[in-house]
Amino acid sequence: MSPSTREKILDAVFKLVYIHGYNGTSMSMIIEATKLPKGSLYHHFKSKKDMVLAVIQERLYPRMDEFYALGKQENEHAIDTIINTVLKIATKDELIRFGCPLNRINQEMSLIDSDFKVQIDGIYYHIKQKIYNLLSESRLKDDVDKDSLSAYIIANVWGCLGPQNNSKESFLNCSKHLIDYLQSIKA
Repeated sequence: MSPSTREKILDAVFKLVYIHGYNGTSMSMIIEATKLPKGSLYHHFKSKKDMVLAVIQERLYPRMDEFYALGKQENEHAIDTIINTVLKIATKDELIRFGCPLNRINQEMSLIDSDFKVQIDGIYYHIKQKIYNLLSESRLKDDVDKDSLSAYIIANVWGCLGPQNNSKESFLNCSKHLIDYLQSIKA
């Protein structure tokens, strides 16, 4: 079954905005990528902003939720679950090349548009809560602040996925300090 027109639009907009950014993606690029007339785009969405907000909710949120599933294996320390999730990033060529899609749109749009900020913050806090919950199930050294550590893990991963670290080796080198720290707080 072929995807609906709306799904086709969302898939194309996700890819374009991920690679080119919100401001770098024009309506003509979307028309070219979808091979749809402009009227079809506006039948489903009233603006490019509405398309991208739908992409955040319907494409980014599920991808981030799935990626940060943080499924702890039996007899696995939660810290190892987090480390394995960080290491999994190094196997994702698009993430290494273009960075975290949520962080990219966050950096470009959150400070200038409150609609973007609300949606992005919701995803960020959901992921942070998942990490916090996993840390709370773990035996860690007593002085570990799980809330700030959850935020630090996300910030570190997003920072290590910046344009300066666009190779697997540089991502792993950047992440090494986080991994070493996480190993050191196991109780």
